[in-house]
Amino acid sequence: MQSPFPQLELGTPGDSVKHSWIDPWHVSPSLNKDYDVIDGLRGIAILLVVACHVLYHNPVSGDLVKIVGGVISAGAYGVTVFFALSGFLISLPFWKRKSTGVSQLVPPGYIRRRFWKIYPPLGLSLLLLTPIYFLKSGDTAYFPLALQWLAGFPLIGSVSGELNPVMWSLIVEVHFYATLPLLFLITRKLDYNATLILLFSMLLVIPFVVRMWNLSHGIQNTLHPSIQTHYPSNLDAFACGVLIGGLETIRAIRKSWVRCGDFGLLLLGCGLLSASLVEYFGVANSTIYREGIGALFKIAAGLLILYIADTGFARTRALSVTGLRWLGLVSYEWYLFHQPIFRWTRQIFGGASGGSLTKYLLIVGISIIASLALAALTYRFFSLPILRRGRNRAKTV
Repeated sequence: MQSPFPQLELGTPGDSVKHSWIDPWHVSPSLNKDYDVIDGLRGIAILLVVACHVLYHNPVSGDLVKIVGGVISAGAYGVTVFFALSGFLISLPFWKRKSTGVSQLVPPGYIRRRFWKIYPPLGLSLLLLTPIYFLKSGDTAYFPLALQWLAGFPLIGSVSGELNPVMWSLIVEVHFYATLPLLFLITRKLDYNATLILLFSMLLVIPFVVRMWNLSHGIQNTLHPSIQTHYPSNLDAFACGVLIGGLETIRAIRKSWVRCGDFGLLLLGCGLLSASLVEYFGVANSTIYREGIGALFKIAAGLLILYIADTGFARTRALSVTGLRWLGLVSYEWYLFHQPIFRWTRQIFGGASGGSLTKYLLIVGISIIASLALAALTYRFFSLPILRRGRNRAKTV
């Protein structure tokens, strides 16, 4: 029987070796074209997020370690990259229908496709993780909490962040899924260019205004002890992706724009360092610094998408290697499993007391390997068959 785990050799777009093992892991989109580099960018984003949660450092260590640790911790902004990519991909079929003048702007099966992409892996993760939480703690409160997630209650109210804090981003993601069709329906009588400008402006401005209003009234987004995302205060992270999706649909993106992706990489690096320095100097809670760094990552994420402009560009090819693409394909499942497994591994082994590098590498290595293996198995034998069935059904509609 063929092993479900691929060898992560490097490949290049168009290389037959690249496609020899990744094809069984890939499902072609029903409404969009394939973008290998988008899968690669997902791979970068999940590496940032996993590193943020797994590569920990001693808070009383030296200045250099604190700064490096802060750069790694800033990998939490990898979620911003995920949001921008979603804004791009999810908006494409809407823009296509807008450009062709189809009266029904919402693509057929839109809700069904989003449901089968998000909900089954989430439900499976809850079924697998909740009993373990109970066995380790004896706390029965985990079961009603899991039921709240299964019932979709977090979409309209706050819930405890004890079960799996990373699931906050799923709330924001679904809020975007629900908002995007409404925005296209509101602007259905406008022409394409006016819609493009207005949607981008609305997604950029309204969440920012709401966020500032909330802050002025002492209301903040929180992950602990409860998850509160305060719709629509996070939706500006999708704005650049939606804008680029609109430009891509009418082929307004020039090949030369691919170099903007390099600027996006530079901004991403600057954002990671800036976030670390802001934390190091104790001004991370400043609204100005927080909003500034957040804007830096949102712009960087949007610029990274412009690597789609030229598939033959060196950095586009580098970001399209099979290893990164594979990580991008299993990224959602890895996102769901990595943090609980890391927490349990640290509880079992304790901290790397005495600065033991061997123990530290053991904790980190087990966390990464175990969570990635579980994610790969879940994607290959659970999520992927569901996605393929849904996509095949969509093609026949």
